Amino acid sequence: MSPFEYVVVLISIILGLGITVILNGVARLVSRWGSLSLFWPYLIWVVLVFVMHIHEWWIMYELRTMPSWSILTFLLIILYPVQLFILANLLFQKKQQDLKQYYYVMYPKFLLCALLLIATAVLTDVLVSGRPFNEQAVKVVLFGILLAVYLFRPKNDWIHGALALFLLTVMVISLIVLSDELVIHS
Repeated sequence: MSPFEYVVVLISIILGLGITVILNGVARLVSRWGSLSLFWPYLIWVVLVFVMHIHEWWIMYELRTMPSWSILTFLLIILYPVQLFILANLLFQKKQQDLKQYYYVMYPKFLLCALLLIATAVLTDVLVSGRPFNEQAVKVVLFGILLAVYLFRPKNDWIHGALALFLLTVMVISLIVLSDELVIHS
């Protein structure tokens, strides 16, 4: 067993748990569909966090060429999936009725975790992948946007919807642009 195969098991378990939380949450939403008050920005966040889980699992394969692993490297790399798992859990309450009301109570914590997620991604890219900080412009801009929303805490549905839609669009565009890097070769 290679070092990568050894460490990726725990990373995959954590990502799998996050995906389970999302799928269970969506199943509960569907089962209560008629009695729920839906909120479209919330639903976009659910899709975005799901896509982020799948994307993280997929790009973990890039780490297969790391010749050795230290516990510090492993802890830094595993921090991102752990934060994704926390985001997935924040999205779903036990009894979901009014998603808009829940969203506005939950989103400051959610955005704070998203800010930590971006900071972790930048730090991991710099320290583990060797990508210079000056190549992290997109992440820094996203951090700034999320920080502004976190600090000003707008109550406008369209701002929250536009933010979620913008982030989902950025994610999809990055997947398209990086599509060559997202192919697994034997």
